[in-house]
This record gives sequence, C-alpha cells and structure tokens, in this order.
Amino acid sequence: MITEQQLADVGGCTVETVQGQPVGLLDYFLVDDTTGRPDWVRITDQVAGPGGAFVPLRQAELGDGHLTVPYPESLIKSAPCAGVDPNGVLSVAEEQRLFDHYGIRDVRQETHAEGGAGWAKMDRAQAIREGTDGHESSRSRLRLGRPA
Repeated sequence: MITEQQLADVGGCTVETVQGQPVGLLDYFLVDDTTGRPDWVRITDQVAGPGGAFVPLRQAELGDGHLTVPYPESLIKSAPCAGVDPNGVLSVAEEQRLFDHYGIRDVRQETHAEGGAGWAKMDRAQAIREGTDGHESSRSRLRLGRPA
C-alpha cells in the first residue's frame, strides 16, 4: 500500500505501465477521507495529454523514482476527463465514471459485500437515520493531495 507521505515525497515522478512504458508525470493525488489512503493519481504529459488523466492506485507500486500502474497505456489514454472542483474534491459522478472505465469497484462496496455489510450499506443506513433519501451527496470522499 502506497502512503500519502510516500507520494508527497516523490512529486513529479514518472508514471509507467508494468511493461515499462512511461505514461506521464505524477501531478497530484486524491486521498480517501474514509481510509486516509491515496486512491487515485492524476498524471500529465505524454499519454495523458494536456488535460491529464486519473489512474487508480490499486496494485500500483512505487520504487526507484517511478510509479508503476497495472493499466495499459490505451486504457489510461481513453480515461474520461475528470477534474477536481476549486475545493480539491472530485464529484461522486466523476469518480463513478472512473470506476466504470477502469472496471473496478468502490472499496466501500467491496468491504464485506457478501455479508450484506460494508460502507455502502452503512452510508445508506446513516442517510435514512438523518432523514435523507439514501443517496450520496454530490461530493466525493476524496480530497486533493499534492507532492512536495
């Protein structure tokens, strides 16, 4: 697991595929407020283009001045455009589009999914207790982190 401090310490490092293809430079990362772990990195340059691209940190490895991600260049290049708002937050809708694009599930949905528990279930229960309709707010739980 890559920590927020490790990413902050390697600001601007090269991001590459497992085949060793450079796909860009680490611009910033998004930290999950629920777990305190970095979940996504935004890369710029090369494959990502001028607008940049978000790449999940699941199964990524950090070492020797570069970040290796387990996604092919073509998938990163075709990632939907997404951006953080002025407060450094990625919207729930944009995060879901990214999950869908990379074919991954939200960690909160995976936690104890077979047992009918997990974050998604608890979020809905909390919303019902608060008198809302059980839908997430328009804000994600992700916050902006910047390399040093």
